Amino acid sequence: MWIGRVLIALVMVLGAWLGGASVASATEGRPTGWDVMQATEGYRLGRMHLRYEPALAEQAAMLAANAPRWWAEIEEEIAGDVDDTVEIVFVDHSGRVAEASGMPHWVAGVAHPPTGEIIIARHAPDGSPTNLEELLRHEMVHVILHRATDGAEVPRWFHEGMAESFNGTLSLGRTQTLAAAVFGPGVPRLDRLEQSFHVGDGPQVAVAYAASRDLVEFLRGYDASGVRLRQVMTELRSGHRFEVAFIHAYGRGLGELVGQWRAGLPGRFIWYPLLASGGLPFILVAPLVVVAWIRRRRKVRLGMERLEREDALAMARLSMTVAAAEATA
Repeated sequence: MWIGRVLIALVMVLGAWLGGASVASATEGRPTGWDVMQATEGYRLGRMHLRYEPALAEQAAMLAANAPRWWAEIEEEIAGDVDDTVEIVFVDHSGRVAEASGMPHWVAGVAHPPTGEIIIARHAPDGSPTNLEELLRHEMVHVILHRATDGAEVPRWFHEGMAESFNGTLSLGRTQTLAAAVFGPGVPRLDRLEQSFHVGDGPQVAVAYAASRDLVEFLRGYDASGVRLRQVMTELRSGHRFEVAFIHAYGRGLGELVGQWRAGLPGRFIWYPLLASGGLPFILVAPLVVVAWIRRRRKVRLGMERLEREDALAMARLSMTVAAAEATA
């Protein structure tokens, strides 16, 4: 029943979702100490510090109420536990993000993973409101991924794919972009995806984001618990190279995993040729995309819950063993 309500709501807002452009974010900037003078108010949330401009008090209160939970959710799925020290600055417009960080004017959010600094804006470059949850979660992923791997060098496609996958939202625009690439010019190889993030134009970057997100979704769903992807973080933290980390975690090379992902793309987007020909409105396809996304998320969640139950049972058995040993000592 609840899925039905989600789909009804989706149909009502689909036009708005497809009409809006994705808000851009970034993972670099000036090394540290971003100067945003207008952000004079703040919240202390454990080891998290949220600074904001006084005019943004209402939205800042929402962020303060939710940001620690978002961080904890992402941290648990990616790494289990990392340093929670993070500085979040919330400003009104993306132009202030650019001024403070030295990033391009079209960036609405930026993170500097080594220092744990994040800036997000309420308004995108075109003046439209940003999705604050999506934007902040995206930047949080960059920081958590850096810490989970102890700063290991990873490809940009992996960083952005992780941030897109863990931002907590379903992007129908990304889905349609990837489907168009599958049945059009083709999905670029990994080296081409990587290049697109650095020197690509608008359409190339859009495909790079969509493909990177979908590939990470595939890697997350490879096993029900998501433990293999978390093992990749452990391998990287131990000093193994990126490709070697995947061999150790998945039992096969990254090239083979990417090949499996690519082989499944045409079947997953079989609806696109009919859509592109005008024979099927995307509004009729969207519910199927949502259901598939929900099922994948549910599979990962159930796997995590199973692991937690097994851990609790193991701890209970260990406690009983220790108690019995102490009783006989």
